[in-house]
Amino acid sequence: MKKKIPALILVAMLAVMLVICIVAVYSDNTPAEPSLKVPTVPTKPTEPEPTEPEPTEPKPTEPKPTEPKPTEPKPTEPKPTEPKPTEPKPTEPKPTEPPVRPTGLDDKDFVLITDYIPSAKVALPYATKYNFTGCRIYDFTDAYLRYGTTMKLQSVSAELEKQGIGLIIWDGFRPIIAQQKLWDVFPDPNFVSSPTTGRRTHCRGNTVDISLYDLKTGKELTMPTEFDNFTPLADRDYSDCSPEAAKNAQLLEQLMVKHGFKPYFSEWWHFEDKTDYPIEEKFDPAIPRVWTPNCNEFIGMWDASGKVFARIPKGKNMQLIGWDELYAKVKYDGKTGFVSPSYIVPADPDYFEKSLSTVVPTSVYTYDQMLEDIKLLEQKYKDIIEVSSIGTSELGKDLPVIRIGKPDAKYNVLLQGAVHAREHMTSWLLMAMMDYWLDRDILSYGDVCYHIIPMMNPDGVAISQTGILNGTQNAIYLRDKKNGLATQNKAEYIKTWKANGLGVDLNRNFPPGWETIDDRTEPSSQNFKGTKPFSAAETIALRDYTYQYDFDTTISYHSSGSVIYYSYGEKKGVNAASKSLGKAVLAVSGYPLKDIAGDSEAGYKDWVMDELEIPSLTIEIGCGNSPLAMREIYSVFVRNIKVLPTIAQWLQKQ
Repeated sequence: MKKKIPALILVAMLAVMLVICIVAVYSDNTPAEPSLKVPTVPTKPTEPEPTEPEPTEPKPTEPKPTEPKPTEPKPTEPKPTEPKPTEPKPTEPKPTEPPVRPTGLDDKDFVLITDYIPSAKVALPYATKYNFTGCRIYDFTDAYLRYGTTMKLQSVSAELEKQGIGLIIWDGFRPIIAQQKLWDVFPDPNFVSSPTTGRRTHCRGNTVDISLYDLKTGKELTMPTEFDNFTPLADRDYSDCSPEAAKNAQLLEQLMVKHGFKPYFSEWWHFEDKTDYPIEEKFDPAIPRVWTPNCNEFIGMWDASGKVFARIPKGKNMQLIGWDELYAKVKYDGKTGFVSPSYIVPADPDYFEKSLSTVVPTSVYTYDQMLEDIKLLEQKYKDIIEVSSIGTSELGKDLPVIRIGKPDAKYNVLLQGAVHAREHMTSWLLMAMMDYWLDRDILSYGDVCYHIIPMMNPDGVAISQTGILNGTQNAIYLRDKKNGLATQNKAEYIKTWKANGLGVDLNRNFPPGWETIDDRTEPSSQNFKGTKPFSAAETIALRDYTYQYDFDTTISYHSSGSVIYYSYGEKKGVNAASKSLGKAVLAVSGYPLKDIAGDSEAGYKDWVMDELEIPSLTIEIGCGNSPLAMREIYSVFVRNIKVLPTIAQWLQKQ
């Protein structure tokens, strides 16, 4: 037994030593302990993870381009394309739901037909001399209809295009003034609606005159007659035309009826939308409807209270609704409000190029440029205009007058501009109005002779435009400065010069109320009335020319303020007539009327109203300070472009 005990002890001792060795080995590597600590120290490995995830997080974002979303549209894209073949179904009750709705258009709004039917060929005979009247009826060349009517016509066009056929637009919306001109030439209610008692469907904007053409060849298809054939051959009894013509006319009629139009029996080309609209008296196709901001970033849109509630960014388009005193009323993004006319321009960059053939838009229209333009217009229209002179300025410049029409006409009208030097944009405006209307048969609006004096004060205009003073004018400047009348710097003083070359304010040099003016007693850049009425060469020349003709009305153009002054003195008859004319001009320009019977003195309008009792207006253009900035020229031109025919129309109603 004694021998076994030591052996057992030895075995035990060996076992203990083995355990100690094993423990020693594990304690050196300590893998078990750290593994137990990992759950408690995850913050350390996760700290770098937030920095690592940045490269790894983008990875989840990278799939986004390859996410099903971009691939989903692909299966859905065919769906929008699928409806296209069935889109011509806009013949169903509401063809006006297409994508244009987000722009805020209503069925009653006027739109350009070709914006919705690009394949349509527009050929308006009334925009040329080649129609039954022999003269140009429209001063525009684009065709417009109500939006709802256009959508129906779009459906007709879609069906025709499948057959290789396109639409020819001969007529769309027709202004009342044009309807009157047609009636004056051909007062037959079977073919021309009376402008006062007839239905006047074209004036409602829901009636169109159309024909057909081959989309491949561009040639018109054979139809029963030409446009405006006022014989039984033009009616819808197709037995008296060729089988081919009958077939084409019947195809057109069937599709138009299918899509909501009523055919007129006496004219195979004439169709009226079954949806009725009121006669439109304000919309004018000659006025650009789409405008865009003329600014660096955006313009504000105000509500009626004057609060800005929207912004129109540069590059976006708005629809012009009309002019309202100092503002333009517009529709943008479904909202209606007011913007400054000074900061908008027609969206069509070629608007002036299309409107004017000779006169170029500029804010600095010089005397020499005016003479050159007069010469070009005289050469181009030598049969209807005559150029002469009413006299010379104080510094010897000729004062040209352009007569459009014959002086023995039933009515004579005088228009003059730039009587104040810094208001020289009025010279450009009068020349532009002539250029525009000479190309649009202004004489067809009535038996009127227009006498236009574009620049009454060329000496003063030269001062304002060039910034140069001669010795006499510099002496005026030094005296005004000494007397505290030249508070701005010299360059600004010269730029805002109003008087003639000798320091006489020409529009204070006429007799009525002359003696009451006493604010400046010496020649000055403005407001000096002269030594006596008609003491200036320019006012003498205008007086003598006015005496030569029995003028029915006169218009004096000034800047600025966007307002019409119509009254003077206490003579009720001439004041009432002037106000009546003012209302007619207000209707086309948006300029409000202002009564200044007790405030205005010694001006040309005051003199002709007081002494000669000629109904007269002073029209103040623009919104900013004179000289007006170039940005004003667009709205100024558009607001005044209808003044000449409006005068003719007003005279014939008296």
